[in-house]
Amino acid sequence: MKGRILVVGSSNVDLILRVPRFPNPGETLTAENLVTAFGGKGANQAVAARRLGGEVIFLTKLGRDSFGESYRRYLAENGLPVRFLLRHRELPTGVALIELTQEGENRIIVSPGANGSLSTDDLEKHPAVWKGIRVFVTQLETPLDTVAQGLRMAKKHGSLTILNPAPAVPLSPSMLSLVDFLVPNEGEAQFLSGIKMNKLEDTRRIAKALLKKGAANVVITLGAHGLYYLNRENGFWMKAFRVKVADTTAAGDAFMGALAFSLAEGNALPRALRWANAAGALATTKLGAQPSLPTREDLERFIKRGPKGTG
Repeated sequence: MKGRILVVGSSNVDLILRVPRFPNPGETLTAENLVTAFGGKGANQAVAARRLGGEVIFLTKLGRDSFGESYRRYLAENGLPVRFLLRHRELPTGVALIELTQEGENRIIVSPGANGSLSTDDLEKHPAVWKGIRVFVTQLETPLDTVAQGLRMAKKHGSLTILNPAPAVPLSPSMLSLVDFLVPNEGEAQFLSGIKMNKLEDTRRIAKALLKKGAANVVITLGAHGLYYLNRENGFWMKAFRVKVADTTAAGDAFMGALAFSLAEGNALPRALRWANAAGALATTKLGAQPSLPTREDLERFIKRGPKGTG
């Protein structure tokens, strides 16, 4: 049985500069022409799930500036209910400056803007967002109190909770105990667990430590190495799909959106993780955050090619 997805999180306008390499301190490099795209982890994950066919509500906060107004129209055109795309009277829309190398690696600087004002009051003033929600998704680009309150309210309404702990900040066991699926990348997993990954096998120890901190299920994404999943009964590795990488910016968000979508569809966990794994890989083949997010048809076609993907 299908269920609705609620995403609470950030919306940023991404300003992307292609650079030959990352500059050294004090150094000036010449980049290719500026590319502007819609991004922010919350918006990326909401659009990713919606593009796959999910019924998605996205609660976010934008500025009343030109970026915010154009973003609001764009999200509405992508099927996200406009009444939950909130506006701040004074703060600007969030912006992310992205340096992107020819190898597809990136460095990102974020100015939160209105994202920093998304509050617990905003969650409580809009009870309609919780009606029929099967899967709740959030990240850490909005205030931590808001994230924690969202998790509490989701559990109260019987929803499955998914937390992408990015950017990584210290999280209490009481907060992690509200998380059904904790989905960090390898850097975030090391930060949260306090364990350094010297070799790939250390992923197991890191996942166990995160379980002990309270999460019910841990999914550590490992880029070209795929993912590692662990709960208290069982764990397994899943290989990556090999692709020609153009831009890794939204890979984790595509993964999150596809995981939420597949779980909301009622799929078994191995299938949900395979969909997420494929979506993350496919998203790296195009430039930009939301322009790279696959449709259901794209993803089904890609998965049929098998674990080697397009590589």
